[in-house]
Amino acid sequence: MKKCILFIGVLLLGSIAISNAQARPGIKLGFNNASLSNTTLENKQDFYIGGFINIALADYYALQPEVLYSRQGGASNSNEYGDVDINYVSIAAMNKFYVSPNKGFHFIVGLGLDLNIGNDFNVFFGSNNEEFDISPVDIALTGGIGYEFGFGLIFEARFKQGTVSTDFLGGRDLFEESGSQLNSVVQLGVAYKFKIK
Repeated sequence: MKKCILFIGVLLLGSIAISNAQARPGIKLGFNNASLSNTTLENKQDFYIGGFINIALADYYALQPEVLYSRQGGASNSNEYGDVDINYVSIAAMNKFYVSPNKGFHFIVGLGLDLNIGNDFNVFFGSNNEEFDISPVDIALTGGIGYEFGFGLIFEARFKQGTVSTDFLGGRDLFEESGSQLNSVVQLGVAYKFKIK
């Protein structure tokens, strides 16, 4: 009973804190430099775009849920196979730690779930037309830095590391060595945070 009361109390305090916090929606877009480990594929340049809600919970901290469309994969360096394009919808929760209460320079740490919503493989070998499947989900860890101006413009640099192997089924000729084929993405982008009051 005491544990139940304590749990309800924590939920109520959390709800009050979030309701009193300043929440500001925003949009973002940027450049991806993506790669897949343990493959012969080279880095692939593409983009990401999406939206977020920045919830200022303290002078030096904000929680930022995000939903992004991110184009990742790897670029072919051979005539035998084409590029591997993986399109993800990323649902993430970012923690932003500010150096000063006036915002400005900040650090970013977060965790996200990447849902594979489509692929453009162009990956075939020989006359069997063997096509390869890619894991439907990835769990990504993200870290980065950024700078936020007082009027809402934000510049950020992030590194996103996948933790679930993309697992090309049957495509061992693609790989330089055995091991997990993990997504890695360097992201450079711009965002804008709207004022709603």
